[in-house]
Amino acid sequence: MIGDNLTISQALGVSLTGIVVVFLALIALLIAIKIITAIVGSIKGKDTDDNKAKSNVASPVSKSSPAPKAQTNTTGEISPELLAAIIGAISMERRSKIDGFKIVSITEIK
Repeated sequence: MIGDNLTISQALGVSLTGIVVVFLALIALLIAIKIITAIVGSIKGKDTDDNKAKSNVASPVSKSSPAPKAQTNTTGEISPELLAAIIGAISMERRSKIDGFKIVSITEIK
């Protein structure tokens, strides 16, 4: 085959075979990723169910950036905007709906 001239039909056949092989490999990779994601998700789901039973309050997200000072109004309560941001951050970190947890108290850590 090396040094031989390919006809147009042979060249198209080789090209088509190569394209089919690449796309089949990509589909197999996609299926493998979906299966691994499902397995890891089920394992992680079991862990989060156990953690929900132990505690109703989420753990701190990260210490990479300092938390903003709590915006309080004249009565000493946290503003609704800040409370909504805290609830949204906890919900995203826990990957659960807002109904899935209950905030008992908010304490500023210094």
